[in-house]
Amino acid sequence: MFKDILVPLLAGEVHEAALATACALAAHDGSHLVALVGVSVVTPSASAWAYYPAGVYETLNEAAQATAAALAQAVEERLAREAVAREIRRSDSFWLTSAELAAMHARYSDLVVLGLARPPQDADRRVFAGVLSGGGRAVLAVPAAAPAVASYGHAVVAWKPSREAARAVHDALPLLQRARSVDVVMIGPGTDHGARDELPGGDIATHLARHGLVVNLVQRPRAAQATGESILAHAQESRADLIVAGGYSRARALEQVFGGVTRHLLEHSSIPVLFSH
Repeated sequence: MFKDILVPLLAGEVHEAALATACALAAHDGSHLVALVGVSVVTPSASAWAYYPAGVYETLNEAAQATAAALAQAVEERLAREAVAREIRRSDSFWLTSAELAAMHARYSDLVVLGLARPPQDADRRVFAGVLSGGGRAVLAVPAAAPAVASYGHAVVAWKPSREAARAVHDALPLLQRARSVDVVMIGPGTDHGARDELPGGDIATHLARHGLVVNLVQRPRAAQATGESILAHAQESRADLIVAGGYSRARALEQVFGGVTRHLLEHSSIPVLFSH
């Protein structure tokens, strides 16, 4: 179960789908929900500091405090109708980036529920990358149109034998155990390099079955479409409502330049995706 759930709200607005999803999960598990509210002030380069009068920084600080207070009030009004234990955590660390703020607070939670615009904005991508790589916790990325549920009926695990994928499967167990069925999807040649070199994906399927999951192994050939597209195609065909995937299994800089599965799922999935790194 998830006992501490963090919802970063650092873009100046309330993300309804993320808050509603976090509330549904918190109500199901009896969790403590933390809505993190804050504002980031872009710090000028050190060489430019001498050219800014001290009053500029005082004005920026006052504006940041006012914005954070207004957002905290809006979040409190939204959560007032939810029967969950909650906390509006207002950060005064205005000189940290939003990604640094989210990662810092993620370390004291079990799950981060992150709302995304469609298409994601640059700020969304930066916060996601920062909290996934620096927070040490799983991130449930929730698109704006996603319904608020505590249990997902059919889940797809994007599997390959990597540390990130193994971490994601473990972190997602509280959600996978509630699902009616789980597809373990592998893209590409029929080799998994498993612990005993048996049926591709057999080892992870056996592991999940021991947790009481109903597991289907799915092998999809590597076609002209990218791996991320194949995963989303299967999720759509199987009417999945949750995807579980390792995040940034190759260098983050490479994903940002050339693209990758993490980036594709983040930007194109119409259903929530639980990522772990």
